[in-house]
Formats: sequence, structure tokens, C-alpha cells
Amino acid sequence: MRIAVVTGASSGLGKEFVGEIIEKCRELDEIWLIARRKEKLEKIRQKYPKEKIRPVPMDLGKEESFVELEKVLDENKPDIRILVSNAGVGTRGKFEEKDLENQINMINLNSKGCAVITKICLPYMKKGSFIVETCSVSSFVPNPNMAVYSGTKAFVLYFSRAIREELKPRGINVCALCPGNMVSEMAILSEAQGKKSIVNKLPYLDMKNVARDALNAAQKGKAVYTPGAFYKFYRVVSKLLPHNLMVPFAKV
Repeated sequence: MRIAVVTGASSGLGKEFVGEIIEKCRELDEIWLIARRKEKLEKIRQKYPKEKIRPVPMDLGKEESFVELEKVLDENKPDIRILVSNAGVGTRGKFEEKDLENQINMINLNSKGCAVITKICLPYMKKGSFIVETCSVSSFVPNPNMAVYSGTKAFVLYFSRAIREELKPRGINVCALCPGNMVSEMAILSEAQGKKSIVNKLPYLDMKNVARDALNAAQKGKAVYTPGAFYKFYRVVSKLLPHNLMVPFAKV
């Protein structure tokens, strides 16, 4: 059974990935959707009644979810052709003022969750399959007022680059997707709370296009994909200029 696994699939970019996989990858037998909110996963399944979509509701910030997923994979033994590791969360504010438990949960979901879901799925992946690890332009330069978030995304970027090299002999590509601003639940929440910065004035990306182009990039063997001309430029500049100059600009 050939499947795609999409985490963080209930909304935003993850939801767009589901639509693009359905349109682009007709050879798949099933698409597994992983997210906390079961009702949203069910709505996605109802939206595509002709497709074989399996909602797998679980919280990847919790240890027991990994045990549950391992059990489901062992029972079904699927051929995972595509893994989109997209689950993540982010909040703005000074680190010393933020709730510690929330910051730890962010680390668990964004970094640990990414690594563990990849580890669990890899035994079921073969030559020609690929992984998209959703990262961020926040991984290029540390973001004051999103210190933990940018740190977790830097982990995802370096993790993706490293395991990509490790998996070359197996013919499995890993692509780190590093988008900039998108109209997501997180962005809308920040606006509602009045949290505005220079970052909000930067270009916003169309999530459908981001998902489509990220799948194409991963399938073609790219290591890192940054959508949008401005963010491509930012990525280059972040490599050329020292961080002591870039960090004040990256404050959110």
C-alpha cells in the first residue's frame, strides 16, 4: 500500500499539501493525515469523498502519540512514498516573559516531533520516496521575540541537511522547506493580538503555491527550497552578512 503521510494536516500549509498531493500523486493508495483536531481532519476527508484519506488524530508534542503511530505503521506496513513533516507552532514575545511550559511544548513539537516522526517513518520508505521538512526563513538568522521558534527551525534545517546526506545511499531525498510570511492561523492570531513588526510588512506567500512547489522541489532532489524572490534574496544575504548585523533586522 503506497501512502503519503502529512503531519500538521488540519489547517494552513498542511491542508494545502493534502490538496496538492491528491492532485499531483495519483499513484498513491492512501493519504494519512496527522493532527490534533479530529473534526478538522474529518472535514478534509469529506471534502475529497473520492479519495482514500485516513485521519490519524494525535498530538505529536506528546510521547504517547509516537508509540501509537509506531503501532499503526507496524500493523499496516505501508510503503511511504511521501512524508510531509509539517506540524509546528510559534508564538511571539520576549523569551523571559513567555510561559516556560509553552516554550518547552514548542521545542517538543517543532524539533523533537520532527525528528521522531521522521525516524518512525523511515523504515517504511524506499528508493524514490522523499521527505519535506517544513522549516522557515527564521532558521537563517535568529529572531528576537521568537527566540525559541527560530531556534527550533534552525534545528529542523540542520537536521534535514544532515539526514539528507545520510539517506543518499538509499535514494531518499530530504528537502527543507523554508518559507517566509504566509496567511496562517499563527499569523492571523498575531495580528489579532496587535503584534506588528517590520516582518508583517514583508511579502506574503500563497500557501497553495508553496505546497505545490515544495513537492516539486523535493521530488527533483533539492536540499532546501525557499519560495518567493524576496526570501530567496534574504537567504543569500543571511549567508553573506554577519549575524550581529542581521539579528536586529530579524526582530519580530
